[in-house]
Amino acid sequence: MQRTDLIAALLLAAGLCCVSLAGYAADDLTPAEARGKHIYTKGESTSSRIITATMSTAAAPTSASILPCIQCHGVDGRGIGVLSPDINWNVLVDPAGHEHPQRKHGPYDTTSLTQAIVEGIDPAGNDFEVTMPRYTMSDADVADLIAYLKRVDTERDPGLSATAIRIGTVLPTEGPLALAGTAMRIVIEAYFDFVNVTGGVHGRDLELVVGEWGEDDTPAFWQAQDLINNEPLFALIAVYMPGYEAEFSALVNERQLPLIGPHTLMGTGGNGRYEFYLQAGLAEQAEALVEAVLRQAATAQADAPKLGIVYPRMQGFEALAEAGRSPAARHAVEPVTMVPYEAYGFDASKAVATLRSAGSEAILFLGSAAEFVELATRASELDWKPVLLAPGIRAESGVVNIPKSFAGEVYLAYASLPSDHTQDGTNLFEALHRDRGLNYRESVSQIAAFSAARVLVEALEKAGPSLSREQLVDSLENIENFQPGLTAAVSFDPNRRMGPSGAHVVRVDLVNGRLAGESFWIDLD
Repeated sequence: MQRTDLIAALLLAAGLCCVSLAGYAADDLTPAEARGKHIYTKGESTSSRIITATMSTAAAPTSASILPCIQCHGVDGRGIGVLSPDINWNVLVDPAGHEHPQRKHGPYDTTSLTQAIVEGIDPAGNDFEVTMPRYTMSDADVADLIAYLKRVDTERDPGLSATAIRIGTVLPTEGPLALAGTAMRIVIEAYFDFVNVTGGVHGRDLELVVGEWGEDDTPAFWQAQDLINNEPLFALIAVYMPGYEAEFSALVNERQLPLIGPHTLMGTGGNGRYEFYLQAGLAEQAEALVEAVLRQAATAQADAPKLGIVYPRMQGFEALAEAGRSPAARHAVEPVTMVPYEAYGFDASKAVATLRSAGSEAILFLGSAAEFVELATRASELDWKPVLLAPGIRAESGVVNIPKSFAGEVYLAYASLPSDHTQDGTNLFEALHRDRGLNYRESVSQIAAFSAARVLVEALEKAGPSLSREQLVDSLENIENFQPGLTAAVSFDPNRRMGPSGAHVVRVDLVNGRLAGESFWIDLD
């Protein structure tokens, strides 16, 4: 019987995710192993002793913190890529020895491994390749490092026990975004309970840990830091901290903590190995809107429209404006008229005068819904009707108030539409709502959280029972055309962290006062 056939009965029997810290670490590291782990991961001694790294005999030494072991050999010591070998102890001491492209040698022991770390030579006396640093450190630090190497492959990642996997998120639970944050939490909890009562993931239950923030938390990023610093977590999903994407991106990659997010909203995250995003954020939506009108002109063999971009001077919005400008550069239709304005000080008449004077024929607007309507109203009063473009999440609430004279000339972009929904995904989503008494008031946020949770479970299942964060990352990198149920199919690979790269563009039906006009997908790959 499929999981979706069991959902109603099982969820009624399930309680909220129960969180316990017991059993989330493997056997405690000895003091020597703990010190060795710090050297392995940070390139630093826990004492005042200095550790340096040298790439060749002729090079000047540098701080080992720039070249820690983990950078090439990975969290589990098994290596990242073909050039960094497995340095787990049971591999190093294999009696069969080792053969490399340029050299071969017998097994290591403690003495020969010390020589390898400090002098850069293998048990046969061969010099290592130039990519392997030589480390200058004390005998005590070398001993600690080797102690850790003897168990690096058996140490369990934080948040992982024999029976459970702890997943974290950071959501608003107070203030103006509380409804969205609470709805996201409930949907994730409900889906995790569904997975758990139908067998879990390879025998492990999923547990959700929530870092909460509200209107008095400035910045909200502090709550994310507290959660990651204080809780053993295996991975993160559906974190919602508008305006702090860049800081959070740096944090999760520094901690090597996998993140499955709905989108990187402002386009300022998503550059790290440990981040995976399901949908286009505002940057991709802005780019897709401009790309759409330029492609339409090319298809019609018409001149490309002159572009104007209007945006508030707020954190992240200049990057959004540049993302919208990028198709113009690709299609060689610059210059673009850029019209920034002070936050909460939009002057529609001034903006219209600037754009009209520049001959702008298509306007990408990145302000609020009310400001979007004000721009269109002032333009209509002057009988000036350029094509109007805006991300749906910014403009949707006011678009039906745009003058009817703009009929056929208003386009919104969305990361997902109902056309992405599958029957299986719809049935499951509706069952979660029935059993938790949820409404659909925050449906966009709910869909985002639901989809992130489904991708996470898919990747965990494919990673297998012998689980680590690195295995989860590898599993995510091999997801291809997975359908979360309510969003477009998702694909990732080692060089792709957003799937899919594109957005839906919808021509708004102003005549009938509804959004459901003509729509088409713009692929940005």
